Parts: sequence; structure tokens; C-alpha cells
Amino acid sequence: MTLKKSLLSCALALSAISAVPSAQAAIIVADTVIEFFNSGANPAFPVGPYGGTFPGSFPVVVPLSYATDGDPTTFVSLPRGSFLTLGFTGGFVFDGPGLDLFVSEVGGNDELAEVYVSSDFGTTFTLLGTATTATVSGFDLGAIGFTGQVNAVKIVGLDNLGASPGFDLAFVQGLEGSVVRVPEPGSLALALAGMFGVAGLARRRGALSRGSA
Repeated sequence: MTLKKSLLSCALALSAISAVPSAQAAIIVADTVIEFFNSGANPAFPVGPYGGTFPGSFPVVVPLSYATDGDPTTFVSLPRGSFLTLGFTGGFVFDGPGLDLFVSEVGGNDELAEVYVSSDFGTTFTLLGTATTATVSGFDLGAIGFTGQVNAVKIVGLDNLGASPGFDLAFVQGLEGSVVRVPEPGSLALALAGMFGVAGLARRRGALSRGSA
């Protein structure tokens, strides 16, 4: 194989690496708020988020970070028609073996919520399933044939049950082994620099060989 063909093969391989991220074993939390809507279904809290800590005090006014901090004891309540859309800053989730997404609800009063996933940061959504009460509900993207990369999850409350009315969302996570991370730009640049450095050295050696022949 000629040097030119070798360089072309390396460039194509590096392009493939940058275009198709590699899977890594990790767990990521949906740690950023994309959109929040309070339907006003709970007259005691007609605007803004409410929830609390469990065990602890509730319902009280809370920050939306109670649903993004990964803490199973803090929560944001979503009464009927209210929703919270969360995103991942640490990567994104795709369909891997087994379950891919986990949604945690605290309490135990039969609160339910619909779970939607998006691959365009919340512009369009696909219904994934229904999260149940007092547990961590697991979802398999393959069960609905979803092949996109999930970068946003929308949780919609379906009722006003419980002492803090609505679905008490503690966190959303991507399951270990279902996370894709894009190679760092610096790593690709370093690889390209090394490739062209080797090419330059090969050219110099070729020139020296021809000169001494």
C-alpha cells in the first residue's frame, strides 16, 4: 500500500471515529432543565415548582434542581398536566442491552407520569411509557423501536394524588452501558497531527534513500 493510500485510510478511520461515538460504561443524570410548565392543577401552587424532601417537609416551593441533582430524597411534584423536560450535559442515551432509562418517584400514593424521549433536544417527542409510584421505573428504548440518541426526557404528571399532589420526580438517569460519548476534539487533533508527522518523516527518509542510492 502506498503512503498516500495509507494516509487516506487513516483519515477515513479518524472520520469514522468522530462520526460514530464509542460506547462507555457510565451512568449519567439528566442534569439540566430544558422546559418546565405548571398546569395550575394544584390551586395551592398555581405557578412555579413545588415539592420537597422525603422524608422531610412537603409540599413547599422548591428549585427545579431538586429533579436534576440525582438525590433520591429531593423531588419536584408534577400535578396533572404539568411537565418537566430535562436534558443531559454529560452525554446522551441510546438503546443498549436491557433497560436504558430510569425515572425515580418518591412517596407511595399511586402517582403516575408519562415519559417521553427526544433526540432533537425537546423539539419533538415519542411516548416511551408510564412511570409508576414509589419506585425507580426502568424503560427499554428498544421496546418502542426507538433508535435515536436520547438527549431530552419529558415527564408529564397524570394525577393530583399524594400529600404533595402529583408525580414526585426525584431524578432521571441513563443506565450504565447505554451512554455514548463523542471523542474530544483535542484527541482527534492530536491523532491527525501524529499521522501527518509520520507522513513527513516517511517522505524525508524516502528522499534520503534516493539521494544515497
